Amino acid sequence: MAVTPLIVSFVGSSGVGKTTVVESLIPLLRASGLRVGTVKHAPHGHEVDRVGSDSWRYQAAGADAVLLAGAAGAVLFLPPEPQLAPELPDHHSSRHSSADVERIVRLIEVHLVDVDVVLAEGFVPFHDLLVIVHRKDVPAKPAGGEREVWLTITDEPLGCSVEFSFEALDGVAEQIARQARLGTREKPIRATG
Repeated sequence: MAVTPLIVSFVGSSGVGKTTVVESLIPLLRASGLRVGTVKHAPHGHEVDRVGSDSWRYQAAGADAVLLAGAAGAVLFLPPEPQLAPELPDHHSSRHSSADVERIVRLIEVHLVDVDVVLAEGFVPFHDLLVIVHRKDVPAKPAGGEREVWLTITDEPLGCSVEFSFEALDGVAEQIARQARLGTREKPIRATG
């Protein structure tokens, strides 16, 4: 087991507002004195570097890691692993292999060591706390596997045990901060599926 930050995973259908929720929670958690990291699942890949740039060329040449650093910050590029390419599982399912989950956990343990809480968007398979984001006008996708939902952010009553509106994200931040302050501890990350 490794010492890891509290991982709160936000899941829900595409277009439901997960990114906006995470974006809104970051300053609220920072204002409470917590250091915050984020992880975003990109099931269909992403383009983060311009083809032909120096950092792209280093990656294409086979570098194990490329750090692009400047006055505005830094980006770390890591190569894909065979079990994650070419097709990644749907981020709403729990069909990630144990190797997928282990790699993501390693990345968090190595690269997000100086944070108290990680807000992960789109990862059902691993979390300490699972948050469902729901909007009545966005069709819900079927949930895969067993999941213990910690709380729900919604614009309509769903009858879940703990629900917050999109206007009450300060309450969500308070709940996350309370859990994070339980302390950094050695713990396994819950993997479902």
